[in-house]
Amino acid sequence: MMGPLTRSVGVALLTLALAATAACSDDAETSDSSLATTVGGDTAETPTITIVTYSSYVLDEAVQAKVENDLGVKLEISATGDGAEALTAAILTAGRPEGDIFFGVDNTLLSRAVAGNLFVPLDPADVPNLAEIPEELLLDESGQLVPIDVGPVCVDYDQQWFAERGLEPPSSLQDLTDPKYRDLLVVQSPVTSTPGLVFLMATHALLGDDADAFWQGLVDNGVSVAGSWDDAWYSQYTVSGGDRPLVVSYASSPPAEVFYSEGAVTTPRSAVIESTCADQVEFAGVLDGSEHVDKATEVINAMLDIAWQESLPLTNFVYPARPDAAEPDLFTQFAPRPAASIVLDPAEIEERRDEWIDDWRSIVE
Repeated sequence: MMGPLTRSVGVALLTLALAATAACSDDAETSDSSLATTVGGDTAETPTITIVTYSSYVLDEAVQAKVENDLGVKLEISATGDGAEALTAAILTAGRPEGDIFFGVDNTLLSRAVAGNLFVPLDPADVPNLAEIPEELLLDESGQLVPIDVGPVCVDYDQQWFAERGLEPPSSLQDLTDPKYRDLLVVQSPVTSTPGLVFLMATHALLGDDADAFWQGLVDNGVSVAGSWDDAWYSQYTVSGGDRPLVVSYASSPPAEVFYSEGAVTTPRSAVIESTCADQVEFAGVLDGSEHVDKATEVINAMLDIAWQESLPLTNFVYPARPDAAEPDLFTQFAPRPAASIVLDPAEIEERRDEWIDDWRSIVE
């Protein structure tokens, strides 16, 4: 059902990759990625712009055809594992990339990605659609990465399970440590899962110095820790036949429940505890060493066009970065964008991520 939502991450891999970058040779040859075509008797080149990303990324076919026609390019997707694996591979090939654009850096790894010397700075004049993006999403002060979408990570709950037992679902993060919700919550490990990492960062952003005590409270209250979103949702969540009616997932999980049922479900069992939501923002940038920097920049701008933005909810189950992009009925009915989300500061995350993960391990593992 929710394959496009899976965002597993190996933080340790990224750390090793950054260390290895300095040892990588910059002398490797870059292969020619252009296709020769004939137009009006003249030979012209139609450049292939390769988007390097994670394996669950989906590009709408109609949008792809429009962009290829409008810009005179061919788009290809080069997908590698999860988001962290794709980013790790890109860091290891910094300066001699396997594509032209990287998509999938999120705000929990933003500073680390920028430090990897992967991207070329973008002139805002070359990305005019950037003017349509809210200032709060423009998190990369270096100007290398452009926000494309937002996927709020939240605690979701099984409405049917709680209704059948006459139990009110929790309404806040702190409620999750209440004994009446003992053994009901499953979260993902921040070491191996992006939603798990976002959720950990959100607890520190909201609770500050009390975050460790909160996690100890979750442990005392029987929290289950899954290795991935798939394990948490498909194996442990009650909607999928498990025994945990509270799960860390996404604000878009309820409409995805309906969409992937192919008509079998018209109303989702899942709902979102909005006060627990934290925005996971995903970014794209032009890879340093691309043979087609100008065309790749045009594609980045196209990713912020209305057509591309409006395709995102039902292809990748995220919210468009552009506030003027219309959202489908499934989203407006079952997943209105959270009115307020917990703010994650990329600079603070970069400074304290490893410390917080170490603290989490000492409490939970």
